[in-house]
Amino acid sequence: MSVQSDFETAATQLREGRAKSALKTAKAAIKRHKSHPAFPNFAGIALCSLDQHRAAIPFFQKALKFAPDFHDARKNLAQSLVVLNQFETAARLLEGLVGKTPNDSGAWYLLALASYENGINDRALEAAEHAIELAPGFAQAFNLRGLILASQGRIVEALNDFRTAMKLAPDDVEILLNASEPLAEHMQHQVALIALQRAVAIAPDNTKAQYWLASQHLSLGDTDAARDGFRTVLDLRPDHAGALERLSALQSADDNSDLLPQIRAAMKSQPAKGTELAQLNFAAGRIEEQLGHDDKAVSAWASANRALSVLHPYDADEDSALNDSLLARFNGTQVQNATMPDGPRPIYVLGLPRSGTSLTEAVLNANSHVVGLGERSAASILIYPLVTKETPFDAMAIADFIRQDSAMLPEFPEGTTAYVDKMPENYRLTGFLLAAYPETTVINVQRDPRDIALSMWKAGFKGQALGYTYDLKAMAHRFNLYAKSMQHWHKTFPGRIIDLRYEDMVQDVHAASQLLATHCGLEWEPTMARPDLNAEQVLTMSASQLRQPVHTRSVGGWQRYEAMLQPLIDGLDPALWPELDS
Repeated sequence: MSVQSDFETAATQLREGRAKSALKTAKAAIKRHKSHPAFPNFAGIALCSLDQHRAAIPFFQKALKFAPDFHDARKNLAQSLVVLNQFETAARLLEGLVGKTPNDSGAWYLLALASYENGINDRALEAAEHAIELAPGFAQAFNLRGLILASQGRIVEALNDFRTAMKLAPDDVEILLNASEPLAEHMQHQVALIALQRAVAIAPDNTKAQYWLASQHLSLGDTDAARDGFRTVLDLRPDHAGALERLSALQSADDNSDLLPQIRAAMKSQPAKGTELAQLNFAAGRIEEQLGHDDKAVSAWASANRALSVLHPYDADEDSALNDSLLARFNGTQVQNATMPDGPRPIYVLGLPRSGTSLTEAVLNANSHVVGLGERSAASILIYPLVTKETPFDAMAIADFIRQDSAMLPEFPEGTTAYVDKMPENYRLTGFLLAAYPETTVINVQRDPRDIALSMWKAGFKGQALGYTYDLKAMAHRFNLYAKSMQHWHKTFPGRIIDLRYEDMVQDVHAASQLLATHCGLEWEPTMARPDLNAEQVLTMSASQLRQPVHTRSVGGWQRYEAMLQPLIDGLDPALWPELDS
């Protein structure tokens, strides 16, 4: 057969979606036309259509060997590398590609995707903008730019891109899913819910869409819908680790005893290392504790945290150095902003994770003039680059911080006088926040470190930033850094920080809410004493707890697991933690 005949046959088969036939035609043509680059490229495309990207790579490489300037083969190779998470290699290929053919919107899009996944957000944003400029109807490019902007805390701009993407491709499930999270973060809870419901309606067998919808129901307090949603996920995929973990937290002991065998079976299908196996062990530990099997619970938690500690090891020396550099920025006289910006003022609720920051925010959010924004990432996004570059936090830097921070805020309801940012880890940035906002209130939520550690150990936080929660000795090290930091901030900014003990708050939420109102310059409202009736969307793992009336059941819970927690207890500095003597 001639080159032209083989070419047309393979191209037609690919166009008609007959990937297996195209692969067979392309392989035969490779033997007949040994140095023609089109046929290995066709074979690679066919393999990609069959989701065999790794097998496709040698074919694309062969095409490029025959024709080094073969644009499509190079782009196809880069796309396969992106699918295989080889982002750095893909980005290098794509940089050369867009340099030679700068008008290819698809190449710019792939470069944006590879750069984004590789953590190079500035280059990713630039490449996405090139793709959009070249192809204004490119929905996926708007979607990607929305993701990049959201990762930088630029939620307002991200939402604009997601809205454009949804108009261009209203039935694209991935776009609907990506839009839902920033919508929820900016208090558009029902719009986020509608987007997720639409995604599920379009693709009812999409487990990701079903899981996100169930999670949104949970964050909105509809536990019945959340339970049903997670069960739907498990109908689609019985070994879904996230759904099993979430469902285990919402069911009774009787229901969970029936769920435990499914969790055990799911463990057998998971690789020996990975987050999914850890999630399943956290679920198993929760159920074993619920059933009164403490030894089995301890074993499951240990397995879960050990797996995550391998994936996200904690570097104590590096963390100490960072902490020291942050404290050294504020050691005596420092520049402070003279005036507060217009609009609602910030109230920062901080402390160690699981210390009671979510409950504190819920109490404040129950005030009719306060809006709770959850765990905003704005402060860390804007401040840590200054720390890395050793940029002075002078009047100019403060003004720039306030401008960018304000741009990341949502529109507030009429009558709002304050908003709550309850990112716990902001305790490290307290000096910057107090310097920028002279009228802000900083609430440091304190709790017995042993109870905090127990809650962390059972919770299963995700990601490198909370890697210390997977190791009890690492926890002790970070807890000591936190206590040392708060001592420093109190000394450097006397009278600017309020210490609130979790134990006091759950013992008498009425009195604690009045104290909070006074310190935050708010008029106390009776609703503040019933945060369980007023909690809106909760995006953290405290969602289900905040729907219950305030209780003291978790106070002193560490005593039941004292032996398990001994490495933490031994590592805590008694000079920083006076409650250890009680």
